[in-house]
Amino acid sequence: MKYFIKRAIVWLTRFTHSRGFGVQSPTAYRFLRYVVNEHYPYYAYDDMLKSVPELDNRRRKLCRLYFRIANFRQAGKWLIYGEDSDAYAKYIKAGSNKSLFVSDVKDGETVEAALISTRANYKSVYEEIVAHSDEKTILVIQHIKRNPLTRMFWNSIVSDQRTGITFDLYYCGIVMFDKKVHKQNYKVNF
Repeated sequence: MKYFIKRAIVWLTRFTHSRGFGVQSPTAYRFLRYVVNEHYPYYAYDDMLKSVPELDNRRRKLCRLYFRIANFRQAGKWLIYGEDSDAYAKYIKAGSNKSLFVSDVKDGETVEAALISTRANYKSVYEEIVAHSDEKTILVIQHIKRNPLTRMFWNSIVSDQRTGITFDLYYCGIVMFDKKVHKQNYKVNF
């Protein structure tokens, strides 16, 4: 019941930010419309429901988002840092069979995609990812609204000149690093 009430409040405060409404950038609009807010069932959703049955509704919704991001990005390497990494890795792998998972970044390598949680050492992991990113890198940060520290961390990422477009989905944030696209933060009803 508590989750339902919180979800309803979040939805009501963000209902004007649905399905790409108000987004002027074609790049951001396509990403929001066809990746973040894609509502059509994908081919692997039923298989993943059987493969990872223990997830609650919120985590399954996030896993499906990560699946769609993996399908969109087709990254060769994913850096995953945080809890539930096994479930997330299964969904990411279902979205892109060629994805391999790494636990750290080696010098000279570019991070293609990353998923980090705001637990423990997240600030240094973020700095490592930013140092090894390029214009195609996608970074997903979980729990950006968990507490005042994570909110401040998210706000610092939004204002960081090394990042490009950012998407605030309340339960997670998505960061892109393409500097050719006008830098903007989009609040999204997810």
